[in-house]
Amino acid sequence: MKNTLPLVLLVLYMQMPAAVFSQSKLAAKEEDSQKFDRSRYQVKYKKFVLDNGLTLLVNEDHNVPVVGVNFWYHVGSRNEQRGKTGFAHLFEHFFFNGSENYPHGFREAMDDLGANNRNGTTNTDRTNFFEDVPVSALERTLYLEADRMGFLTGRITKEMLERERGVVQNEKRQGENQPYGRVFPEISAKMYPYSHPYSWSTIGSMDDLNAASLQDVKDWYKTYYGPNNAVLALAGDITPENALQLVTKYFGGIAPGPALTRTEKWIPTLDRNIRAEMQDRVPQTRIYRVYHIPEWKNRDLQYLSLVGDVLSGSKSARLDRRLINEKQLATSVGAGIDAGELASTFIMEVTLKAGVDPLVAEKELDAVVNELILKGPTEEELKRVKSISLANFQRSLERLGGMGGRSDILAESMTYGGSPEAYLDQMEVMAKATPAEVKAAAKTWLVANHYTMTVKPYPSIAAAAVKLDRTVLPPLAQAPEIKFPQVQRNKLKNGLNVVLLERHSAPIVNVTIAADAGYASDPTGKAGTASLALDLMDEGTKTLDAFQISNQLDLLGATLNSFSQLDLSFVRLGATSENLRPSLKILSDVLLNPSFPADQFALKKQQRLSQIGQEKSQASGAALRILPQLLFGANHNYSNPLSGSGYETSVQTIQRADLIDWHSKWFKPGSSTVIVTGDVTMDKLMPALEEAFAGWTAGNAPAKNIAVVDKTKGGKVYLIDKPDAPQSTIIAAHISEASGQPEDVAIQTVMQNFGGMATSRLNRNLRLDKHWSYGTNGALMTARGQRPFLVIAPVQTDKTKESMVEVIKEIKGVAGERELAGEEYESIMRNMTLRLPARFSTLSALESAATEMINYKLPDDYWSRYAERVRGLTAPALNEAAKKYVHPSDIIWIVVGDRKKIESGIKSLNYGEVILLNTDGKVISE
Repeated sequence: MKNTLPLVLLVLYMQMPAAVFSQSKLAAKEEDSQKFDRSRYQVKYKKFVLDNGLTLLVNEDHNVPVVGVNFWYHVGSRNEQRGKTGFAHLFEHFFFNGSENYPHGFREAMDDLGANNRNGTTNTDRTNFFEDVPVSALERTLYLEADRMGFLTGRITKEMLERERGVVQNEKRQGENQPYGRVFPEISAKMYPYSHPYSWSTIGSMDDLNAASLQDVKDWYKTYYGPNNAVLALAGDITPENALQLVTKYFGGIAPGPALTRTEKWIPTLDRNIRAEMQDRVPQTRIYRVYHIPEWKNRDLQYLSLVGDVLSGSKSARLDRRLINEKQLATSVGAGIDAGELASTFIMEVTLKAGVDPLVAEKELDAVVNELILKGPTEEELKRVKSISLANFQRSLERLGGMGGRSDILAESMTYGGSPEAYLDQMEVMAKATPAEVKAAAKTWLVANHYTMTVKPYPSIAAAAVKLDRTVLPPLAQAPEIKFPQVQRNKLKNGLNVVLLERHSAPIVNVTIAADAGYASDPTGKAGTASLALDLMDEGTKTLDAFQISNQLDLLGATLNSFSQLDLSFVRLGATSENLRPSLKILSDVLLNPSFPADQFALKKQQRLSQIGQEKSQASGAALRILPQLLFGANHNYSNPLSGSGYETSVQTIQRADLIDWHSKWFKPGSSTVIVTGDVTMDKLMPALEEAFAGWTAGNAPAKNIAVVDKTKGGKVYLIDKPDAPQSTIIAAHISEASGQPEDVAIQTVMQNFGGMATSRLNRNLRLDKHWSYGTNGALMTARGQRPFLVIAPVQTDKTKESMVEVIKEIKGVAGERELAGEEYESIMRNMTLRLPARFSTLSALESAATEMINYKLPDDYWSRYAERVRGLTAPALNEAAKKYVHPSDIIWIVVGDRKKIESGIKSLNYGEVILLNTDGKVISE
């Protein structure tokens, strides 16, 4: 075993008598630190390699009738060249436009078969596509994935290229329109030499996208998207044998692509420290510090990940404690690794409080980092951050697909590490890391200059002789029945309601206290009280300060957070089942004995004011701050900003006593419910809850007065000027019906088709057909009382007026001018029913369903009968519901954009009086 004691200490130890220093105790301590039970973190799998080189990984789990499908192609922006950047990301978009044997949209196909958790992403090193599908639709999904792997060339047209190029450019504009949105492309360009493939952004440049030719795109596809350059991971309700049979059927006949030359690593060094300054429309100064560190396979990367966790991410982390709490120089800090296959970076960022000199904050940053490099982390620090990382990984194991789920873990490990268990090797390195090893890695990599911004024989592979008519679309099997756990109810002696939804797929338990409070309980004139109080509840109790709470949670592998929504306030505990009782003790202390410490209260108020500034700097954030008051009037319980943050003026008047009074009034057991989901039974749960909450005195919170307001008076357009904005954000809204209507299930279906998915009417119009927007949304907002009908459409500036015309056209359409019928009705009905099995695949999803039951007083069989009720919806029922909830004549508009470019066009529409507002919602006189 490597000895980590310095030489001087070893000499002193050799001179000590046995009574002073027991050698056996030291050995035992070192042995304990090296334990790592791989079986607790292992994703079981079977691996197959087809004759054409495709790697198949299968994780079998029959808990829910769903399969997570995860495709990793080993191609990213690193495979591009200067002058032809953005191809990997652009081609990701092409994969959603149908194939030669299925010339229809992939998004539509996924919606039609009820896929959940689906998307495609591209980074420097890989492109992945994933979807969670009901097992009844797996064969069709594999058919579709195979067809776009092997049969896409005939679908790539000039029209498709132009359309998707426009969509990508809007995506680029949307990213750059965000605060700090131009930072990371700049960092990449400065950190990497001109010839390094990490020196350009994954999304590419506008010029390169404009210059891309049809032949360029087709050549790219032929080179990189063959089966020998891909990994397919399946996790869920399927056996490895069945998986192999289906995958061989659809993929085995696809010819492999060419042999590829692949650089194994390329870690640059900076010959000097680089400093740069950028000006942007942001509300706060932020410092980025970046170092070069090793590639994905290097064990030092695990040590440096621990360095990042020691520095930031917890109240007790060194940077958080020094810069936020002690020196009060910053409102937020962050530190961690950005892992790449060729090289990685270690990034720290510090967001400063107003008026703070960046050089002063940078000096403190250097002091904290240098101290860690000099002395290394403590045993207790490492134990804490390891516990957090290991517990978080266990939580990820409950998810089958998507980013970070089981299929994703296997695919990433196979692609980057050459083995499906590479992640386990990395975790073992991390779990066994000693302070000396972490210190050595920090000293190796974090003292270098910074920015202040392996050939194997090609296997003999060939396509199998497969007879398959690929023009025949596989049928969909019968949709599986929804599996919703039995709703178990109980009540504690003090009146606290208990709801338990058991699930034993992972050794974790979530416990959430839902109090009938929320933003709607804010006292008059003190908007932001509820959310500020919840922000502070875990910052200290009568016996523990915030750092002690954080340390105790970390040692138990638990998490705790508190937050509010419109109608309810929550304190949520995430625990491992083995540590449930001690974790509940901490939850109880935070819930019942918050001290709202004066120093943290002052700090949180400053952070809240910064948050409000951030909201006002974002186009949609600014609009959604003022919308509730325009809809509900100034004095309604629902009239404050949708984020619950309040206003600068109201937050400044809130005193610590206001939070204490609010907490004592609204956190009562009789009007609260504890929602428990996961690996526990009611017999074990009730004694633990009685013990934890024995000190909570019985009582009820006051009733909230959620008054009914008149319908919205339409015919007004509110304009907020954002000079030089590359996009305009369009909001269209009006007051609609309260929750609890007979048509609630019907209107959910209507809204999904109108604006709730990638192929909704709104998104098809503005993104897929006209490519004026990267994405739009239309919905009824969640509320116990009257719910706003709302459309949000970020569009390119020069199409603002035209987009408003399309938005109102779609609103009128859903309200009766274009009724749901025929194939559109059949498709949305398939979507709503087939996606249900995966809807409740995580504990968080179960908790969310239980929260709706509580907030809207739904019956216990609501979710188990939900699919039945959806299947019973007729087209006339959907259309009648739409007419009840959507009223085009009531619409008011908020548009945030460059006034000088859009105002005249908006006025020419004659949609009503155009009123100029500032980000506080105040009228600006001309």
